[in-house]
Amino acid sequence: MAVVHQLQLISDIADLNINDDEIEELQDDIDLAYSPKTDPLDISKELRVRAEEELKETPEKLKENINKLRQLVLLEKRLNARTDDIFLAAFLRARKHDVEKAFQCLKNYYKFKAAYPHFYTYCLPSENSTVYDLQHFSSLPGVDRKGRRMCAIIPGRMDLDKSPLDETFQLGTTVFEIMLEDPQLQITGTITILDLQKLTLIQQARLVTPTCAWHLANVVQDKIPLRVKAVHVVNQPFYFNAIYAVFKPFLKKKLRKRIFLHGNDYESLHKHIDPEYLPEDWGGKRKCFTNKVTRSIIKMNEHKFQEWKQYCYKGDT
Repeated sequence: MAVVHQLQLISDIADLNINDDEIEELQDDIDLAYSPKTDPLDISKELRVRAEEELKETPEKLKENINKLRQLVLLEKRLNARTDDIFLAAFLRARKHDVEKAFQCLKNYYKFKAAYPHFYTYCLPSENSTVYDLQHFSSLPGVDRKGRRMCAIIPGRMDLDKSPLDETFQLGTTVFEIMLEDPQLQITGTITILDLQKLTLIQQARLVTPTCAWHLANVVQDKIPLRVKAVHVVNQPFYFNAIYAVFKPFLKKKLRKRIFLHGNDYESLHKHIDPEYLPEDWGGKRKCFTNKVTRSIIKMNEHKFQEWKQYCYKGDT
């Protein structure tokens, strides 16, 4: 009997531009990039030890704090938020089980979405394929040398005439929330590869603005339960200092220390990420970078986003 992969259950799988021979390979890549759970305690022994060492987490503590956080959410009169275990665990783990800080981050997340709906709504392939067609942002299969999930963005592929910057922010919101269902990402954090190859001066002028920098810094540092452990910048242009100068005032000292500049020295990048898990774009052993993994993950979970659209601060819909 033939194996039926999750990908084959997508009704419009043709949009992914893959043939039958590629389905199994792509499914393997998805499994390497994303391992969703409904139970945040459904983790390996290795991850359990890491959670205890880095987050001071025990199973008993996590259960207790999930219940505490859920009660705080339910008592917040105007807040209609997700209260499932895996979602709440993400905020607790991001704030190392400080329940009050986790609650504040959760409120910040929904308040920011309410205040800037043009940036922080869901962007689904069935509703807007154009931004996905740019193939400029995706999760990567595998982990870095410290076991952390990875993603990559190539701003030079963006076409703001076809897909405005708002839509890339929406894409980020969408990817972020589905990836939160992966306990490994919650516990180990994530790293980003930022490839600035072919970023033109015109693109820089339109993308690198104080408003964009403020939004990115605010979201990553204070509004979402995401532990960004490293940003690896590759192929940066000669005018990178001008780009960084726009972002630097909004970055906390901790995040500044986690930015690594590699230029086109991919061996430097390989000290952090095994070439086995990198596309050939960056001297790795995998095929060229595409967003098929992320596009597929979102496609397979569109029903969840349709359900999650209901969650918001009441009166701000």
